[in-house]
Amino acid sequence: MFVNKKLIGLLVSCLVLAVLLLPVEQIKAQGVLELLTTYPGITAAAGETITFPLQVRNEGSASQVVDLKVSSVPENWKTSLRGRGREIQKVYVRAHSYETPDLKIKIPDEVEAGDYTITLIAESNSGYKDSLKLSVKISEARMGEDELTARYSELKGPSDATFNFKLDLTNNGGREQVYSLGAQAPEGWQVTFKPSYESQQVASISVKAGETQGLDVKVIPAVSAEEGEYTIPVLAVSSEGRVSEELKVIISGSYDMEFTTPSGRLNADLVAGKEKKVNLKVENTGSAVLNNITFSSNEPQNWSVTFDPKKIDTLKPGESRQITATITSDSKAISGDYLVSLTASTRETRSTANLRVTVKTSTLWGIVGLIIVLIVVASVYWAFHTYGRR
Repeated sequence: MFVNKKLIGLLVSCLVLAVLLLPVEQIKAQGVLELLTTYPGITAAAGETITFPLQVRNEGSASQVVDLKVSSVPENWKTSLRGRGREIQKVYVRAHSYETPDLKIKIPDEVEAGDYTITLIAESNSGYKDSLKLSVKISEARMGEDELTARYSELKGPSDATFNFKLDLTNNGGREQVYSLGAQAPEGWQVTFKPSYESQQVASISVKAGETQGLDVKVIPAVSAEEGEYTIPVLAVSSEGRVSEELKVIISGSYDMEFTTPSGRLNADLVAGKEKKVNLKVENTGSAVLNNITFSSNEPQNWSVTFDPKKIDTLKPGESRQITATITSDSKAISGDYLVSLTASTRETRSTANLRVTVKTSTLWGIVGLIIVLIVVASVYWAFHTYGRR
């Protein structure tokens, strides 16, 4: 009787233990399939396409084919499950392993700010099931302000120069934007836009979300632009707002001068071996002061050219000065035309006057030649007269 009681007690204990272990096995069975993501709640902007990297885990001892589907999604939101670049509906998960598909979500361009929920379900062919709720917060604020920045915002040169600026336009919004381009330049100035590494001028440009577009901005000052500093605001305007950058052009003045004769005629006559003084005029036709103007020449061999004065220290815009060039030809130069180049130079500019010099034989040699001819004629006449009678 005592033994039977012990046996009965042992059976009762085993039965109780089995009942107690039953929920544990159920919990374990429920944990065989798990659907999760590292960041189940994110913030995004209207028009943006976002991606949730997923993990489908199989903790069971047998491989599973798992069906994936989106059970709930906000109106007009588009979703797709992707694996290795293709759209999928199922995923094969080996025992004690996991796979990593992606859930892509395209948010509509027009959506109100607020919190939105997407529910995803995973169900295996063995009946195991799990679900995942994802939260997307749409903020009224944009992801960030757009940017328009110049790599070099200040350039210097004369008024006849072309100033080339390089700018970067960044779209920090959540969707592609079209930007109208413009500039507030002084009257008579020209400002043009080109995408970097392209030749076509544009008035607007499209930039994808999160990307940066390079711009080449060419600024040509007005012909009458005076020396000084000029600020040119450059604008890029989209439906979301506008961004601007200020470009500065420093006009140092144009350097130009004219070097010629007062009458404009560039020819002279010269007797071989003699010197000829030629009056010249140097005029500052630019908008900047010319400093240290020097003179040089390029003349035929054995010729010489000197200048008086030898240099001009300062010449203001619109001012002119007279100088004298003394040209001496070779004493053995034969009659004809010769080219003598006269040049006025500064560090910034130069001007050349090409003078045609006509060399004539000296009249003294003409007289000597005539005397020789007369002597010869007289000698012949004398000889004929003296010996002819004999």
